[in-house]
Amino acid sequence: MGRTQPSVGQPPAAFRKAARAKKAKVTLNQLIPSLLPTHPRARRGIDSAELIIEPKSATKETRTPKAEGADVSETNGPLHIRLQVADTLTAAHALVTEKAEPNRPVDISNKETRVAILNMASPLTPGGGFVNGAGSQEESLCMRTTLLPSLKDEYYRLPELGAIYTPDVLVFRDEDADEVLEKRDRWFVDCISAAMLRNPEIERDEDTGFSHYVQEKDRQLILEKMKIVLRICQLKGIKKIVLGAWGCGAYGNPVAEVAKAWKKALLPRNDGKGKKKGNKETWSGIEEVVFAIKDTGMADAFQEAFGKGIERDVEAEVDESDEEIDIVQKNKEELQARIAELKQRIDATPNPQVKTGLNSILAGLISQLPADSGKESDEEEDEREGSEDKSGDSDVGSEEA
Repeated sequence: MGRTQPSVGQPPAAFRKAARAKKAKVTLNQLIPSLLPTHPRARRGIDSAELIIEPKSATKETRTPKAEGADVSETNGPLHIRLQVADTLTAAHALVTEKAEPNRPVDISNKETRVAILNMASPLTPGGGFVNGAGSQEESLCMRTTLLPSLKDEYYRLPELGAIYTPDVLVFRDEDADEVLEKRDRWFVDCISAAMLRNPEIERDEDTGFSHYVQEKDRQLILEKMKIVLRICQLKGIKKIVLGAWGCGAYGNPVAEVAKAWKKALLPRNDGKGKKKGNKETWSGIEEVVFAIKDTGMADAFQEAFGKGIERDVEAEVDESDEEIDIVQKNKEELQARIAELKQRIDATPNPQVKTGLNSILAGLISQLPADSGKESDEEEDEREGSEDKSGDSDVGSEEA
C-alpha cells in the first residue's frame, strides 16, 4: 500500500537551484547597489581590490597598516591554530566580534581585529556558479557579502600563484542567507580570493585510507599556493585568517595532502638543534588561524592528517538525525557534481586511452552513489556543471571549507 500522506521535505534539487539563481541575480543587481550608498567604505573596498601575483616574503617594512592607529607590531608568540565545524563567515564573525577586554567595544569595522577570509575561488569565473544557483563556499560568500563586484573580469583567469585581495567586504546576511541584516549588525572583513589545483591525479593508500597525489609537482604547487595566501596576509597587516580544506570537494584534492600542506606552510619544523628546517618562512604579525570546515567527517579527517599543532573547538550539540541527513545529502551532491564534471571531460577527450581510464574512474564514482539517487538529481547536477563550465568553474565542494 502506498503512502496515505504526502512526504514532507526539501523541494527538488532543480527547484532549489532555480530559487538560488533568482535570489543571486536580485542580490547582485538590486540589493548590493542599494547598500553601497549607505556604506561608502564597502564601495572603497570594491574599488581598492587588486590582483597580487607571486608576492615576495613580507618584511616589517613592507607590511601595510590597515588603518590609522592599527597595531601591526611584530607577533613573536606561537601561532594559534584552531579547527571549527562551521562555515567561513560564521568563523570570521566570531573573530571579528570577540572582545579582547571586558569594556572594549566590538570591532565590527575590523579596523583593529584585522580578520581576513580565504575565498576558495573558481579560477575562471568571478563568483563561480553564483548567478546559476550553485551553492558552494564562494557562492555563499557572494550571496552574503559585497565580494562579487570586486572580482573584476580582467583578473581572470586567476594565475596559479596569485590572488585577488579585497579589503572592507561588507557582510549583510547571516548564515541562513535569508533576511538582510539590520545596519547595526552588518560587519566588515577582508577577503583573499585564490583558486586551488583542479582534479589532480591521485591514488588511495589502502593501509591509511587516505588518498595522495601521484605527482610530486602537485604537492609542491599547493604548498606554494598556500604560502601566497599567507604572504598577502602579512603584506596587508592581517592578524587573523579563516582558511579551510581548500579544494577537497569537487576539485578532488586529497584532504590529507591539503591538511599536511597547510601544516608545513604554517609551522616550520625543528631539526633537533634549534634550527628550523623545511619552510623557512615565518608569519610574524599573524596571530591566529581558524580552519572552518562545515562537514564533520571532513573536519575529522583534516584534524587527523594535520596532527599535532591544531586545536579543535567544542561543537554545539545538534540533532544527530538532522546532522546525518544533511551530511548524506551534501556528500551525495558533491559526488554527483564530480560525476557530471568527469562526464564532460570524457566527452571532450579525443584520446581513446585517456577516455578509457576516465571511464574507469567514472564507474567507481557512480558505484558510490546512494541507492536513492534518482535520475532527476543527476540531470540537475549535469545541468549545473554544464552551465558553470560554459563560463568557468566552481569548487562545488569547497564549502567543506
